[in-house]
Amino acid sequence: MNTTLQLPTKARDAAVGSEIHDHFLVSGTDIFALGHYPGNPIYPGVLIAERLCRLAETLLHGETGEVMSVDAIKRIQYLDAVLPGDRVELSASLRTITESGMEISATARVGDKLKARATLRCIARGKAAADGGEAQRLDPGGKAGRAMSHRQIASVLPHRYPFLLLDTIEDYEPGAWIRARKVVNRASPLFLEQPPPWYPQGLIIESIGQAGIALFFMSRDASEPQDIVLGSVGDTTLQHHVPFDVALTIEARIDRMLQNGVVFSGEARIGNQIVTRVGSLVAMIDPR
Repeated sequence: MNTTLQLPTKARDAAVGSEIHDHFLVSGTDIFALGHYPGNPIYPGVLIAERLCRLAETLLHGETGEVMSVDAIKRIQYLDAVLPGDRVELSASLRTITESGMEISATARVGDKLKARATLRCIARGKAAADGGEAQRLDPGGKAGRAMSHRQIASVLPHRYPFLLLDTIEDYEPGAWIRARKVVNRASPLFLEQPPPWYPQGLIIESIGQAGIALFFMSRDASEPQDIVLGSVGDTTLQHHVPFDVALTIEARIDRMLQNGVVFSGEARIGNQIVTRVGSLVAMIDPR
């Protein structure tokens, strides 16, 4: 059920066109390089998305004094890989204000080269723009023997510890759908400094992406894992904060097979409650 929200008065008075900037440095010794991808590391696109979301929230908090949350990634397009040695410049600007939220434009650049651009929607924290309802379970079709252990998943995906973000695959149908499981906890070395209050939505999107990519590889009988990059993520809603120490069910469906990539959709849920829904994710074999 869709709900129209009335933004707080301070949020409605925010200045369209206001802007904020930040930057970060990428090193080959960063923790992500252990698993994305060993020997040929690429800074994960979902971590860029996570940084842009946090920058958008900082911008709006400074503008309005309200605690705001990104509740939708309307679209993020990845134009080029971010690599060790890069200094990444981030920017976010307030684009429009409507009763349903505040739309933010955000970019990531290295020098004069645009690496990613995004359109995000923010709402007041604690509100929900949509009730995702209960997920419709994927039909296992009565077939057996399609479950995969964590160790077996590593024979399909190029990701490695600590960036292999699926624990098990429960079932799948080649060319159609997959259901996997991921336990989220604070013990991950991805949280070296201090665990955030909630499990990052970017990592949930990554788990959905890895499930879809695993299904893609198992649907085309790839002889060995190949490095793969995000092309875009769209129509994604971040419907609920996810606490630590829970098990996520991850589901993905192939919408279109490409010659060198795949388009799929999916969601993550706790029990029957959807927490993250990805409307469209495009992944391509890394051309490097």
